[in-house]
Amino acid sequence: MSAMLKISANPDMIARRALGVLRFVDAATGQSITDGLSVIARVRNRAISAVPSASGVYIFHQLPGLSLVSFWDGETKPEPEPQSYEFNIEVRDTSRRFFPVAFNTTFTDWPEAKLICNDVSSPINKIPLFSVPWRLQRYDYAIIRGTLRLHSSDEPAAWALLRVFHESDDVATATPVIEGVAGADGSFLLMYPWPQDYPMALTGPTGARWSMRILAWYDVPDAQIPEDELPDGDKRLPALCSILKQRRAILLAESNSSTELPPQEMIPGQTVLLKTSQIPPVTPEEKILYLETT
Repeated sequence: MSAMLKISANPDMIARRALGVLRFVDAATGQSITDGLSVIARVRNRAISAVPSASGVYIFHQLPGLSLVSFWDGETKPEPEPQSYEFNIEVRDTSRRFFPVAFNTTFTDWPEAKLICNDVSSPINKIPLFSVPWRLQRYDYAIIRGTLRLHSSDEPAAWALLRVFHESDDVATATPVIEGVAGADGSFLLMYPWPQDYPMALTGPTGARWSMRILAWYDVPDAQIPEDELPDGDKRLPALCSILKQRRAILLAESNSSTELPPQEMIPGQTVLLKTSQIPPVTPEEKILYLETT
C-alpha cells in the first residue's frame, strides 16, 4: 500500500501524529509517571522505544502497520491503515520504584490506546504500576508490609494481587483503596494516602485509627515474554492481565486453621507488618503471611 503525502497549506504546521499513546500511573499515588520508565513495543522482530511527553504520556512513533496515519496535512483526519499488529509492550522502571510488567495491545483506539484484558471487568486506559518492597517510603502515607507464601508448599506466592478496603466496604462493588502485588520472592509493599473521607475512630490519647481489610487474589500468573525472545541477561516479565484476572485466595490468620486474616487496625505513622500466627512463634524478623488458594 502506498499513499501520496499531501503538503499542508500552512508551512509552519508540524504534520506529525502520535501513533501509540500509553499513560502509566503510580498505583500508590494515582499520579501519572512521566520519568524513569523504559517502555518498549516488540513486533516482527523489532524493538521500538516510546518517548515521554510533557502531557504525562509515553508516545510511540513509526510503529509497523500504522505509519500512514503518522503524517497528515493538518486538515483531513486520515483513516488508519487496514493492516495492524498486536504489540507486546514491556515496561521497566530504571529508577527501581515499580515492578516490571508486560501486556499486549493493538493500539486500535487513537490517540490513547485502551488495554483490554479478557476476564477483567473493565478496560484499562491508565496502566497501573505497582510498588516494589524497597521503594522509598512516604511518611505521610499508610504502609503495609509482609512476605506472602503458599500454605500448601511454603513457596513464594509470586505476583499475587493484594487489595485494601475499608472494613465496612462491600468488596464485590467497592473500589479498593489501593492495589499491589507481591514480587517473585513473595514480598510486598502497600503504600497509600491516609483516607481523608473515612470516619476517624478516636481512642484515648492514641489518636486516629482506621480498620482496613486486606484481601488477596492468586492463580499462578503467566510470564508474558518467552525467555528465548528477551535480550541477553533479561528476565521474563509478569503479564499484567494475568495478574489482574487471578482468583480470590485466603490470607490466613493462623497456620493451623483456615481462619481468615481479620481487619487490621491502621495507626498514622506506624507500619503494619502482616503475618500468620504460627506454632512455634516466628522470630520478629520473620513476617510471613500464608495464603490458601480456593
